[in-house]
Amino acid sequence: MQSSGAHSAGVTTDRTAANKANTQTNFCGIFGVWLESVQDQFRNFCDANMGSLLPFSLCRRLETLSVTGITPSSDYSHRRQIERAVIVALAITAVLNLKGKIMKTFSVVLVTILVIAVVGCGGGGSNSVTTPSPSPQQGAAQASISLHDMPPMGVTVLSFQATITGMTMQPGNVSILSSPMTLEMTQLQGMSAYMGTISLPVGTYTGMTITLSNPQMTFLNNTGGMMGSGGMMGGSGCANGQVCQLSPTLSSSSVSVTGSPFPINVQANTPFNLQCDFDLMNSLQSNMGMNPTMSSMMQQTAQGSNVLDDMDDMMGQITAVGSNQFTMSFVQGMPSMTITADANTTFMGFDAIGKSNNFSGLAQSQIVMARMQLLAGGTLHAEKVRFESNNPQVLDGMIVAMNSSTQFDMVMTNEAPAFQGLNLGSLVRINMQAGSMFDIDDTDLPVSGMSFADSSDMMVGQVVQIEPTSALVSGTPPQLNANHVRLMKTWMTAKVASTGNADTFNLQSLPGMMGSAGFSTMTVSTSAQTMFENIANVAGMNMGDTVSVRGPMFKVNGTPTIVCAKVLKK
Repeated sequence: MQSSGAHSAGVTTDRTAANKANTQTNFCGIFGVWLESVQDQFRNFCDANMGSLLPFSLCRRLETLSVTGITPSSDYSHRRQIERAVIVALAITAVLNLKGKIMKTFSVVLVTILVIAVVGCGGGGSNSVTTPSPSPQQGAAQASISLHDMPPMGVTVLSFQATITGMTMQPGNVSILSSPMTLEMTQLQGMSAYMGTISLPVGTYTGMTITLSNPQMTFLNNTGGMMGSGGMMGGSGCANGQVCQLSPTLSSSSVSVTGSPFPINVQANTPFNLQCDFDLMNSLQSNMGMNPTMSSMMQQTAQGSNVLDDMDDMMGQITAVGSNQFTMSFVQGMPSMTITADANTTFMGFDAIGKSNNFSGLAQSQIVMARMQLLAGGTLHAEKVRFESNNPQVLDGMIVAMNSSTQFDMVMTNEAPAFQGLNLGSLVRINMQAGSMFDIDDTDLPVSGMSFADSSDMMVGQVVQIEPTSALVSGTPPQLNANHVRLMKTWMTAKVASTGNADTFNLQSLPGMMGSAGFSTMTVSTSAQTMFENIANVAGMNMGDTVSVRGPMFKVNGTPTIVCAKVLKK
C-alpha cells in the first residue's frame, strides 16, 4: 500500500508539473508574440522620430532586443534578460500610448501579465541545449569555414572590420583557424568570405568559440541628431548626416555558438562547410560598443553535386600562375587563395590587352575579378575570371553623397592592390574628370534598358569602382581624381513590402542612408540568373520578411532598382 501510495503521489506530482510547464509554454508564446508586435510598431515609430522625439539609445535598445524562442526556464541569466525586456516593453508601450498607438486598457492589463511572464519565462537558445561529450573516433573530415553578415538598423554601417583571432570547436578546443584574419564584413551581406579548410577529427561537437579583436567601424549618422552625448563613442561626437569612424569597445572578446546546427556529428570522409553569420545588428550596442553575436549553419553537398558554397565578385591581384591553377591575393583580409581552372571556366576581358580569353591570358600582377565555387574538401574552382583593369590601381566604394555632377563621396569597400594613405572604410572624395568613361560591371544579368552613362545616373547607395589618375590629396576628406567609373554590385538588407509579379518585389525599411537621400522604397528585379538562398523564389516571400539582396543598382524614374544577382532570406 505504501508503495502504491508513493507511486500515485508521484504520478500526481508529474501531472501537476507537466500542466504547469504547458501553461508556462503557452503563456510565454503569447508574451513573445505580443512583444514582437510591439517591437514592429515601435520600430516604425522609431524610424520616423529617432533623434527628435526619441533618444537614440531607446531606439537601439529596441533594435538589440531579442526575445525569440522564449521558453519556460529557471535559468537566472535568462530571467534577467526577460526582466530587462519587460522594462523596455513597458517603456515602448508608454511611448506608443502617448502617440495613440495602443489602447490604454490593454497596457494596464499588461502590467499584471508581465509580472507573471518574468517568473515563468526564460530565454531560448544556447543555454537550453544539453549534449553529451564527443566520443573519440578514428578518422577525420574536411571542414571548410565561410562567413556572412547581418547588418544593423538605426544607423547605416558602411564598413565594419574586425580581426578574428581564433575559432575553436568544443569540447576540446579544436582549432579550425590556422592564423588570425582581418575581414571587412558589411559586404558579406550577400556573399561569403572563405576562411580556410582544415582536417577536423571525427566525433560529436557541441559548440564553437570565436574570438575577435580590433574592431573598426565607419557609419553614417542619420538619426536626426548629434551622436556622442552621454559617453557614446567614448565622448566624441558625430553630427547628423556625417560619416564617422570609431573603434568600438568590445564588451566581450569571444562569443560561443551552441545553438543550431550544434551538436554536429563529424563523420570520416564526409566534407562539410561550416557557415558563420556575424550578427552586426544585435552586436551593436546603444553606446556604439560591441557585444559580439554570431550564429552558424552546416552545409553539405547536394546529391549529385560537390559544391558547398559560391563566392562572387572576388577582386584581387594574381601573384602566381601554375598549371591549370593560379593564386590571388586580397586586401579585404582574406588569405591568398589558389584557384583551379578547367574547360568549364569562362575567361573574359583579356582580349582588351591583346591576350586570349583563356587560361593563357593570365599573368602575374594582373587585377582580376573571379567568381568561384567552394568544393567538397576545400578546393576552389573558378567559374569565371574577368580581366578588371589596365590601371595599376582600382578602388571600390559605396556612394554616400553626390556633391555635384562632377564630384561624389564614397566609403572604400575594396582595393587592389593596397592604396597608400587609404584603408578599407576610409571616406574619400572623387573628382570626375572631363570625358570620364562610365560602364557597368559585367554581371551576366539582364541589364539591357538600364542606364549608367553619366553622373545623372549615379545615386547614393551604389557601389562603384574608380581608377585613380592622381595622387591622394590630403584633406577632410582626402580627394582623388578619376576618369573611369564602373557600376558594381550593391548589397542592401531591408524588409519585403510587396511582390509585384513572379520576378519582382519591393523593399521598405531601407538603411537610414537611403531614407536621408529621399528613398523610402526600392524595386528588386530577379531573373533566371538570380541565386536564391533560404527561399525558392519570389513567390515564397511574405510581407515583412527580411532579405539581403545583391546586384547593380540603377536609378529608374527616380527610384532605386536592383537587378538582383542574389537574394538571401534572413
